[in-house]
Amino acid sequence: MQRKLLMVSLAGAVLLAVTACSATTRELMSEEQQNGAHFASWQHMEYSLFRATPEQTTKEDLVAAQKEKWWGEPVKVAPPK
Repeated sequence: MQRKLLMVSLAGAVLLAVTACSATTRELMSEEQQNGAHFASWQHMEYSLFRATPEQTTKEDLVAAQKEKWWGEPVKVAPPK
């Protein structure tokens, strides 16, 4: 029973890891070849991994994106509710 649970958990983790990135391999390779890295900065990585939604994007994120020349799909700031 524990082995079966472990295998299901492992399969779920692999599936999550494979589907977590929305960009195609070709897009990622071209960006990384042009820019030398997947993220422009640590702030870019933190934003992309944890807050890349219109509701969580701040104007400070947009300023940092322009200053550091972030790449990838743009995310706009959602209007306040």
